[in-house]
Amino acid sequence: MRLTSSILLSTLGLAAVLAGGCSADPPPAETTADGLVRVPSRSVGGVYRAPDVTFLEYKRVILEPPSISFVAEWAEKHPDVSSREVARIRTEAIQLFRDEFSREIVKRGNFEFAEEPAPDVLLVVPAIEDLDIKSPEAGESAGERTFLTGRPVTMKVTGDLRDAVSGRVIGRVVLFHLAEQNPRNELRDANRTANAHEQRKVYADWSQLVHEAIHVARAAKPRERIPAATN
Repeated sequence: MRLTSSILLSTLGLAAVLAGGCSADPPPAETTADGLVRVPSRSVGGVYRAPDVTFLEYKRVILEPPSISFVAEWAEKHPDVSSREVARIRTEAIQLFRDEFSREIVKRGNFEFAEEPAPDVLLVVPAIEDLDIKSPEAGESAGERTFLTGRPVTMKVTGDLRDAVSGRVIGRVVLFHLAEQNPRNELRDANRTANAHEQRKVYADWSQLVHEAIHVARAAKPRERIPAATN
């Protein structure tokens, strides 16, 4: 009877060890259709990278102007916004994006802008999606000012990092800037200046994620293989 109990306890103990080992196993890597693997990053976004690329060879960068798409039915909700004003919003967003990207990647990241593809050039292809400027009609004068309890601008920013020569996608950075209610319902400006300021913060955050992703990829370069011992 004691022997049977001992065997039972040993069996249960082994099962517990095996179960613990299974639960400790890391989850399978999240891989995109084009072979990019998700890597750890700050919670504000998602970073994906080709596992065989170290980014060490890239010293210069080409930044394509970001494509811009508004959230569904944005135009219908703001019928008083003219096509000229929409064009101004697009032009301003592209310039703000380039300013923040240049500040982070060129000035702080020590990259240089390139004019054409080359082996040391990284091509960055960004997109601003679901752009929602809550009060695009608001201007700067007292009668035009609008106040909101949430963020005046929301969007999703995504961008592919490509080898400029081959066009191969070797990285992707995604950032969500979603609607958020502040707990005290404090009012925030939603005029033209505030809208631009909110966009700058988002583009700066996205550029910082790109900078961090490149830095981590360079630091995590694969080790050299140790040749097999010969008899």
